[in-house]
Amino acid sequence: MTFLLSEDEAIRNLLKGMKVTDQKSNANGGTTRDVGVWFGQPSQEIRDQTYPYITIDMVDVAEDFSRSMRGLVKPSYLPDPGLMPDGTTDYNADDHDWYIHVPIPVNIDYQITTYAREPRHDREILAQLMYTRLPLRFGVLQPNDNTVRRLDVLDISKRDITEAGKRLFVNAFTVRISSEITPELYTAVYKALEVDMTGYQDQVRGGTIPEFTPIDPITIRP
Repeated sequence: MTFLLSEDEAIRNLLKGMKVTDQKSNANGGTTRDVGVWFGQPSQEIRDQTYPYITIDMVDVAEDFSRSMRGLVKPSYLPDPGLMPDGTTDYNADDHDWYIHVPIPVNIDYQITTYAREPRHDREILAQLMYTRLPLRFGVLQPNDNTVRRLDVLDISKRDITEAGKRLFVNAFTVRISSEITPELYTAVYKALEVDMTGYQDQVRGGTIPEFTPIDPITIRP
């Protein structure tokens, strides 16, 4: 998983492939137009844009404290580092395993803006986005890294304008993608060979911990 780059690529792939139909398509054999997808303010690409098209802008990245946790985990989507703390790779997997600290959950907010000259194109784009690409409920983003992200539509705004005497139909979608910042430091956790519980009964009997019932010494081995 490449933080931010994976989300950028996935959101663009999600929006690519849309088409709209010209209003007089019945008369000219069903002419369709591709809807271009661009990242906001790409100086080279802007000159090549033709209507209709969509732009993608990242507008915010913030930690999601509602999903925050602490501890050690071993996510299945991360590769086995195959490294000991000293950098060697010839370790015995039966003796220990690798873990990482729980990743930091973050929300990435994007503004997706659509532009069209024709009202029919505008409505077709809206319908396709809300039905299949950016549903109001249960949206999912699937980057090419064996993970699945939650996609929430926060807001949809109509921003139609007139520029140079021409109509321009504009829609702004604000969406939120759930992601995480994964620590790059792996931790080798070793299996316990023996658990020795001797000594606790002496503290209890001696009055150091009077609220506990004395226990006899015990040793746990695999």
